[in-house]
Amino acid sequence: MRSVVLLLLLTLISQKSQSAVGLRQVGDKAGFSRELNMILNPDCDLPECKGEGSHFINLVHVSAKGDSDVIHYLWSTFGTPSVLIVQTSLKASLQINWESLLNESVAEGIIQFSEKPYYSFGLILAQLWQFNDTKDTGKLDISTNESFPISFMEMSWQNINETMTCSSDQCSVSFETSSVDTDYFLPNGSFSFQMTAHSKDGRNNILPHLEHTASSSQLNIVLNEMKSHFTGSRFALEFLFFSSDVSHENIDPIAIESRKSVDDEYTPGVFKRYVLTTPSSRSNGSGGYLHWKPVCYTNYKRTIAHSSDSSTYGIQYTNTSQPFSIVKAFFGPSDNNSMSAFNVSFGSAGDGFYLKTNYTSWK
Repeated sequence: MRSVVLLLLLTLISQKSQSAVGLRQVGDKAGFSRELNMILNPDCDLPECKGEGSHFINLVHVSAKGDSDVIHYLWSTFGTPSVLIVQTSLKASLQINWESLLNESVAEGIIQFSEKPYYSFGLILAQLWQFNDTKDTGKLDISTNESFPISFMEMSWQNINETMTCSSDQCSVSFETSSVDTDYFLPNGSFSFQMTAHSKDGRNNILPHLEHTASSSQLNIVLNEMKSHFTGSRFALEFLFFSSDVSHENIDPIAIESRKSVDDEYTPGVFKRYVLTTPSSRSNGSGGYLHWKPVCYTNYKRTIAHSSDSSTYGIQYTNTSQPFSIVKAFFGPSDNNSMSAFNVSFGSAGDGFYLKTNYTSWK
């Protein structure tokens, strides 16, 4: 079988940070750690939040308490999969209007905090693309390749109770689809993503061994036994990105840069990484960013022999409507927030396409 794994690091640079870079250190003193706490569907008494019946809500809240602030991670598959990261004071508390959320209202204040946040940003997994790479380039080109989008909103998700774990070092949860839709999956196939928040700085123990901080979370994506509709099928993910940054003169709202990576010791053969930055992180080191390496894996055993390329495509600024998610419920309908889109595709020329293993992971 073949799958693709994606490893993505989502980080919030502390508002207290004096570092203008913040890629490895977020301005906290050496040995700094945060106190973690995890809860499923906080303060919700509705049947859907308790797993009653055939429909249930998966919204996880992890609070990471530091000396002077709290970073709130909200992870959910409600609507479409999304990640929301909010930095607040120590006293701020999360408030969710559950009835409005379940009705997919876009009014202000569905998800909010008792005090105005210092900073916030969100990532939406907008949709999955399957395309026919007829020329075996490993590249997504919708204009020349036959392709079609797969909406996450049409997928059903398993209850996550048994996948939630939390310790003093990290809290994590895995969201996985059920394989009932034969249009998307082979028997026992699934799309899944795992979120992990860390209490202190470190490095992931599996390839590509990305660094993480006490103010970051990691996203790991697996495409397992997806149904190929073409002989040259490959997959790509479309992301939407939001932040609370206001416009900065002469600074692009969101930017993706390719940077040389010298830590070949940790990810052999990969000498590049991509960094997505917000205006605040570029202007004063107090915003948010994502970073990842252009590699994916075609076996659950992540080794160099089972690695392939992932390709990142440029930022597209868009005012088009986005699928409903907890990110949309937080930011609301306002146009004052920075929004952009970008794509990542998986596979490289000559690797046998997705059909060779029916497995891809990206982290």
